[in-house]
Amino acid sequence: MKKYIEDLRKELLKQKLTNEEIEDIISDHEEMIQNAIDEGLSEEQIIKKFGEPEQLAKELADFEPKKDAENIDSEYFVLWESFDVTKEELSVLVKLTSEDVIYQPTDASKIQVYYRGTGKINRYNVSFEKGQFELVGDKGLGFRFAFGKNNDISFLIEIPKHVTITEFTNRTVSSDIMIKNLKINQFRLSTTSGDVIIENTKLGDAQWHTVSGDLSLKDSSMEVLSSSQVSGDIQFERVQIEKDVRCNTVSGDFNIEDSKCQELNFSTVSGDLNGKEFYPQKVSLKSISGDLNIKNKERSTIIILKKSTVSGEIDIE
Repeated sequence: MKKYIEDLRKELLKQKLTNEEIEDIISDHEEMIQNAIDEGLSEEQIIKKFGEPEQLAKELADFEPKKDAENIDSEYFVLWESFDVTKEELSVLVKLTSEDVIYQPTDASKIQVYYRGTGKINRYNVSFEKGQFELVGDKGLGFRFAFGKNNDISFLIEIPKHVTITEFTNRTVSSDIMIKNLKINQFRLSTTSGDVIIENTKLGDAQWHTVSGDLSLKDSSMEVLSSSQVSGDIQFERVQIEKDVRCNTVSGDFNIEDSKCQELNFSTVSGDLNGKEFYPQKVSLKSISGDLNIKNKERSTIIILKKSTVSGEIDIE
């Protein structure tokens, strides 16, 4: 049964579980399998009892409670505004220039907006009406930033954890964005000269456009992704995409680890896609000089649908 345990471990690695969770599961199943052997069950009977490793791993991953990413402590911010939330759905619209933003859940039943920094908070408009939360900066702030007069301020936006965000729209310039532990049905992100970190978040239908900024997505899931990037790199770790990924990049690289999707369409000028333990079912490459490289420990069939390139290559191991 040693091979069965190793196969189960490999399948668990593909799910969004921590190393600690995986070791706990393996330890429990080693004990249960030994008990079954002591009872006289054959290897075939044991596999029938517990199930094939792939299916068992999926069931265990669904059952195993996921640990939230650690929230940012609001103690270091000043509470600015709060809004009562009476429904289980809302939408979010944020448009800013030069201000960093953190989004995370709260146990409270209110949207809570915090800030910190020396900027003038009265230059911003915040509201929550008819189920839509908005935070918009004074247009003049953008001009002042362009001429070197940075409005030094950042925001922490907390959403009640029981609430699902039906539409999330973030349009920012020179702003770093962090998103933790949220549920979002429709995700739209546009950033220029700012980095983005997303952790333990369900994005649903996701689209983003990034220019000169890096994006990191970890321990998250989505239904479908349309990604457009210029210059900045994208890093995926333990990301589950139910359907397809369409990625267009000029010169930024796309690095994917411990993730899967149905179909990958990668269009690039000079950026590369590097996959490690990345399991798409089908791939397409359109490029000038960018490559598509996938290296997996477990052998699986990945169908190459199309390859249109000047000097780029597809390398799947």
